[in-house]
Amino acid sequence: MNPELSSYAASALAGPLLLAAAAFAGLILPLFLRPLRGAQGLLALGAAVTGLVFFRRPPSAELALFGGALTLTPLTAYIWAFALAATAAVCVISISAQAEPEEFRGEYYFLLLMSACGLMALAAAGDLFTAFIALELMSLPVYALAGITRGKAGLEAALKYFMLGSFGSALLIMGIALLNAVCPSLSFAALKGAQGTAAAAGFMLATAGFAFKTALVPFHMWVPDVYEGAPAQVSAFMAAAVKAGGALLLCRLFCLLDAGPAREAFWWLAAVTMVTANLAALAQDGLKRLLAYSSVAQAGYLATAFFGGEQGRAALLYYVPVYAAATVGAFAVAAAAGGGEKGPAVKDLAGLARRRPWLAAAMAVFMLSLAGIPPAAGFFAKFYAFAAAAAGGRGGLVVLAAVMSAVSLFYYLRVTVVMFMAAPEAEQAPEAGGAGEVLAVLLAAGLLAAGLFSGALLGPAAAAARWF
Repeated sequence: MNPELSSYAASALAGPLLLAAAAFAGLILPLFLRPLRGAQGLLALGAAVTGLVFFRRPPSAELALFGGALTLTPLTAYIWAFALAATAAVCVISISAQAEPEEFRGEYYFLLLMSACGLMALAAAGDLFTAFIALELMSLPVYALAGITRGKAGLEAALKYFMLGSFGSALLIMGIALLNAVCPSLSFAALKGAQGTAAAAGFMLATAGFAFKTALVPFHMWVPDVYEGAPAQVSAFMAAAVKAGGALLLCRLFCLLDAGPAREAFWWLAAVTMVTANLAALAQDGLKRLLAYSSVAQAGYLATAFFGGEQGRAALLYYVPVYAAATVGAFAVAAAAGGGEKGPAVKDLAGLARRRPWLAAAMAVFMLSLAGIPPAAGFFAKFYAFAAAAAGGRGGLVVLAAVMSAVSLFYYLRVTVVMFMAAPEAEQAPEAGGAGEVLAVLLAAGLLAAGLFSGALLGPAAAAARWF
């Protein structure tokens, strides 16, 4: 390894190591240093922002570390930057809404940062076994975060997520065991094109395991209750970071498959997910449950991009941050709106445009982006994904995706109509905004900018897509 690549590897690894150091510091140091008590949120936010500030452009090369268990590529760098940004956004929501439990503040940020480290390790995994370990590092802290407030709904959400997540992990490890019998190294390069009954069964079981994390139907049953019962900022992290990790690994598995039943299963997963989630979302009155089903539907659109080859993978990498920005922003609004442990109902947003006009305007942009209406970036994300799938010969799936996107307009626009046109049940005075509202406005502005200047994000996404 030449000095330039060694220097890049050292600076790149500083990102996850910084998060891990901040996690342990926030957990342990306040026990001995009283001034640090209550400052764990700022410490976590500072670590994530510092990682972003000193982020370096990756070289067009693959750096193998620890015998190939971890690899640093432009794809790794792209996902690492996304993970740092998502973690920083969730930290801002937690601090602004005072949403972190005071008595468990150190534990809360420790779990959040360790889960982010898991996502970063997952993006760098060079073989399926390392991917499994990274997936568990990402998932186990989130099980605890879902019930961190110790409320009834939160504990129920944590238990459901843990039980069903464990079932998904069991399917995944069974799949890995079968693939290990075919290819002992389990490296992604060696697994490509693996043939035989054991390989096909292994791929199917591994797909089911990762589909749990991505929340593809029928592996989505945990999502509505967990997103509703967990704190809003934890739901935002699950919907953005955890789903991104699952979609990334599903796409890598898809790229390993030759034409056959295992690859065709993705067609059905995408189709059933889009139909089921969009129809279920129509009946939701709670904002967090609506966003949960929205998240499931978006997973179906993400899976549609798999069929577009390299163009589709570029569309996927464009779609992930765009979707994450809109979803994290929407959950930030849910956190700001209050509504108790299960969050506000859609009708509780009535009059929000009068009380907090900037927050309502940002929420409107998030809904338009998720619905796929220009000039928000969500329109271009769907356009690139659907165009790539159509070019890959999946016109029927694209037609179904377009129809379901039209169906989703009803529940996305219902939120916007309530905010701007429905009268509140009682007269409410204007409210002052905080850091969460500033974050929401910045995310909304970013979505508009990413739509109007989509090439600025699509270029890095296309460069990273070559390294799947």
